[in-house]
Amino acid sequence: MEVAIRPFSRSPELDMISGLLTLSAALVLAAPAAEAPGGAPAREGPFEAEYLHSLSTSFGKLPLSEVALSYDPIHREVYVTGDGPIRVFNDSGMEVYTFRDSPELQAAMGIASMEDGDLVALVRRSVGYGLLRCTFRGEVIGEIVPRNVPSPYTDLVPGIMRYANRKIYLSDPNAMRILVLDDTGEYVASYDVAEKLESADKRADLGIRGFGVDGEGNLLFTVQPLFRAYVMTPAGEVRGFGTRGSAPGKFNVVGGIARDAAGNFYVADLLKSAVLVFDPEFRWVKEFGYRGRRPGSLAVPEELVVGGEKLFVSNRGRKGVSVFHVGTR
Repeated sequence: MEVAIRPFSRSPELDMISGLLTLSAALVLAAPAAEAPGGAPAREGPFEAEYLHSLSTSFGKLPLSEVALSYDPIHREVYVTGDGPIRVFNDSGMEVYTFRDSPELQAAMGIASMEDGDLVALVRRSVGYGLLRCTFRGEVIGEIVPRNVPSPYTDLVPGIMRYANRKIYLSDPNAMRILVLDDTGEYVASYDVAEKLESADKRADLGIRGFGVDGEGNLLFTVQPLFRAYVMTPAGEVRGFGTRGSAPGKFNVVGGIARDAAGNFYVADLLKSAVLVFDPEFRWVKEFGYRGRRPGSLAVPEELVVGGEKLFVSNRGRKGVSVFHVGTR
């Protein structure tokens, strides 16, 4: 579910990114050829990206950093994990509730709302992971135990969870594998992304960075060393888009990815500190954000989530979660 470029000063974060680019340059020659059209600018249209606000409390903007996000379309609320308690924000971007007391949720890596109002939380454990079903207040009801999962997905180490259409999607970024369960834990599907990209021997060097699921059940992911974003259908067909470069519409260091109801794709670029927007045909539309002190500036944007006509962007550097109106007026 948008992005741009501008010069900026050196920082420790950029030293890390420079290392990633060195690895990327060595691997990009082995990247698969483009499997779908892309790169050519789309014709000018009425698409807009307008900064609205940052997630806040009554005391002001919250200086969150590198947090995980999920959106509840039924109640139009945003859940934030990874920086203290689990936080819930209303449609105006104000914090309305926090989960502080549950010891089971203290190791939560992500949380999402289910159709019946309950929540599912991905929690880290000393060995493996757990999926906890909770009330909307964060009270643990029970555990969703994966069933009939084939090897090697029984040893999955998920880093990102998404929930859509009564399914739980788990991404193991290092192994480049994705597991899909139904909301009771029954096995639905699994995908070896490295094999799909014909790069099984390079999975340790590549990895999945951004991960999302659109309304049609397509899997969205990015691979930093290949400077590419991908869409994979439930049937396992993969299309890739994006090219390396610093010019508008090109990727430097890709991060999170999301898609809106109109079919537009949003890809975060950590080095540009911007969000790039592509239309359903993978044609570049716009990029926005960039470093700076003005409203709407971004700082190494990482995770993206779309909710209605809003795009939520998780920043680093204690810059919080930025909220944009996206689409057409």
